[in-house]
Amino acid sequence: MEIFETMHSIDVYRKTLTKTTQIQTGDQIRVGRYTATCQAATPEGALFLLDQYLDEAYPMNRKSTNKGGYEESDLRETLRSKEILDLFDDWGDRMVPFDNGDLLRIPFFGEIFGQEDAEYFEPDGCEQWELMKDRKNRIAFRQNCWEWGWLQNKRKGSAAAFCAVGSYGDANYWGASDSLSVRPAFLIN
Repeated sequence: MEIFETMHSIDVYRKTLTKTTQIQTGDQIRVGRYTATCQAATPEGALFLLDQYLDEAYPMNRKSTNKGGYEESDLRETLRSKEILDLFDDWGDRMVPFDNGDLLRIPFFGEIFGQEDAEYFEPDGCEQWELMKDRKNRIAFRQNCWEWGWLQNKRKGSAAAFCAVGSYGDANYWGASDSLSVRPAFLIN
């Protein structure tokens, strides 16, 4: 390792690998070829969100409908598939199911945006994750390209649209049959 020595002392931030039993907001882990950052420490476990989108884009539903919401969506079934769960195999024995029994889910609108533009999306009662208050943390890439990604909420006044995070970290929406990127959240203990 090469070191450069300056004439004056300066404050620097260094990322270092640390073994710990205490996970806190902002801690990052490896998940196969991805990284994930802890968004919140909850009584159920540490809530992580992938920093990148999965390599493949998926529709929320094969048909252009938001009937049944995320809970009855084709995307939820995709996230429950062996193909996707195998990507999280290194953490499988530490993952804790969410209230609906799923090991993976996509974020809610409120977790990403808080109440910003909430009049356009069905309410979820979620508070914004602290790290998502910084717009750059809402932006994610799929295969080194800025992408749009799904959120769980339906668009109010629409029979076919779901909420999405835009490629610039903005709130938006798309039709359920469009293929968008997916950034799963998961709990570990």
